[in-house]
Amino acid sequence: MLPDRTRPRSFAAVELLLDLLHLARSVVDLDLESVVIYYCISEASMRPLVLGPNVPDEVRRAEKPPEEYRGAISRLLIADRTGLSRRRVRRKTNALVKSGLLTQDDQGRVRTLRNLDDPVMQKAADDVFAAVQRYDARLRQLGTTGVTS
Repeated sequence: MLPDRTRPRSFAAVELLLDLLHLARSVVDLDLESVVIYYCISEASMRPLVLGPNVPDEVRRAEKPPEEYRGAISRLLIADRTGLSRRRVRRKTNALVKSGLLTQDDQGRVRTLRNLDDPVMQKAADDVFAAVQRYDARLRQLGTTGVTS
């Protein structure tokens, strides 16, 4: 017998994933593998800035934070994190760099642009937050604990 929480949580998680994929594709016209790669690179680019213990508040809030506070990721690590083949990650990442969605450093690592000051990107972040709130509301509607409790 399944625990009462399993099916509602699985259903709500699928809804959230589909919302996030739809939102990503509404901002940039990419295939799903490229979206996954872009999300992986985005997380790596923001991690040190958002979670770093010694990042000054004014740097965290800066429209264009200095590159030394941002992260970058190798294509090999992208492949490891996403489960996509190295060849596919290399090809798709190179296309994202060529299209101007990513930058590459002198060691070949990639990162997203510093573009959160763009109103389109701010709206996308707000839309993602709304999707997470819908996920929480769905869990509550289905009688399982929400993400905030």
